[in-house]
Amino acid sequence: MDSNNTQLNRSVLRSPAILILTGASGAGKTTLTLKLNELAIPGVEGINCDRVKIETDETAGSTDPQVDRLRYWISQLSKPETRIDLAVLDTQIRPHRALEVLNQAEILSRIVLVDCEPVKRNQRLHMDRAQPELANPQMDCWAAYLRGQADALNLSIIDTSNDPIDKSLIELELLVRDLLNRARTA
Repeated sequence: MDSNNTQLNRSVLRSPAILILTGASGAGKTTLTLKLNELAIPGVEGINCDRVKIETDETAGSTDPQVDRLRYWISQLSKPETRIDLAVLDTQIRPHRALEVLNQAEILSRIVLVDCEPVKRNQRLHMDRAQPELANPQMDCWAAYLRGQADALNLSIIDTSNDPIDKSLIELELLVRDLLNRARTA
């Protein structure tokens, strides 16, 4: 195989680094992703994974739509025409499942929990987002589960409860720049 084919194969298989932002509805994932995109960091793109409808193969035996969504985004981001060094994916995936998928794909990655006190999160869902149906005990349990996962897996946590969004954005930007630097030197 000549060096041109070797370079082509490497570019076909290239995946950007991935930083997963997970958290319950109303925690602030999407707001942080949008604010991160406003910073226009070269090579970085924030993507709201949950707002894109994907077709899944129900015969493949998957029982976790969030895992299917993550695999879909990995396949999309691995295309040669992708000009992204780091993708920040806004999703509600279980952290341990994200780790399984990312490790299987051998992608440089990091998972960050965006968390918020339940009262504040529910207030956001009622007032800011006008989605009171999401402010319920099941979402509170989901948020608690994600916090437990983050603690058990020693994940970074950005708590948006009391800080202005700019402070949380600074925390995210530091994590992004660190992973971006690691991706570019790998």
